[in-house]
Amino acid sequence: MDASPSGASVLLSSILTPAKGLHTTSSTRLALRGPHPRRCTLHLYFALPTQLFADPYELAHRRASYAFERFGGGDLEAPVFAPGAGAGGPSGLLLDVLVPERIVGDDDGIGRGEGSGGGSGSGNGSIVEVDVPLHARYGVPKTGGELTDEVALPPPEAFWACPSSGRDTEGSSHHYYYFLTRLFLCTAKRTQVPDALRKVVELAPALIRGGGGAERTLVSIPHAESVRVQTLRVPVGDAGDVAFVETGTVVVVLLAFVFLLRTIVNARTRQAAVPVSAAKKSS
Repeated sequence: MDASPSGASVLLSSILTPAKGLHTTSSTRLALRGPHPRRCTLHLYFALPTQLFADPYELAHRRASYAFERFGGGDLEAPVFAPGAGAGGPSGLLLDVLVPERIVGDDDGIGRGEGSGGGSGSGNGSIVEVDVPLHARYGVPKTGGELTDEVALPPPEAFWACPSSGRDTEGSSHHYYYFLTRLFLCTAKRTQVPDALRKVVELAPALIRGGGGAERTLVSIPHAESVRVQTLRVPVGDAGDVAFVETGTVVVVLLAFVFLLRTIVNARTRQAAVPVSAAKKSS
């Protein structure tokens, strides 16, 4: 997707740090430029491959930065090769990004120059940074060669969800807000909406319905030309060790069972001995 023209919001970058391992963080930087109605909400949608998942319990600790909704993903603990539902196939993660108050002004909106993450006004616009922790599932063990899988993660789709009109706005700024919203939407609609947003609407139809059933329009934020698909190198096991690991696991489980059984028998024996001792003392 081409970079946006000067004065329009743009997704500047999306990278994985680190680029190897079972745990990584997707860091996305957006430049919010130009006039923008404050009643629009900012969103990111991640299309996650089967090998990656976002832990909802971990995401819950980032409520100060965004709210989230997960789609699919199956069992969080399941490896890639789990039978049945298992990993659940590809999944989706939708973020409702909280734009800092210092970025959103009055009804004439975004782009006054005080951004988060070190952004400045007229140049790059107001910079918003969003970090999403991701985890890799255990992959299929390999025989020989480099014991890693390369997992491709496309950059997230960024978009605004805006009221289709300003008719539900109250106050003296009603007419100005209505004009600004219509101008923003008419300009933004020139950008082709990617297929990923159609998937978002299918998964979360409430996005196009605001409060009171008012219709909303999704406005895509284009990627900078430098934004590319990121690759995470995930370590996998050595297939030659599978037999040893399985045998060792069976032995450990059996030993643990014998230990527990012996402990239970000894405990029952001691309990049975106590009443006998008490009876002898009383006699």
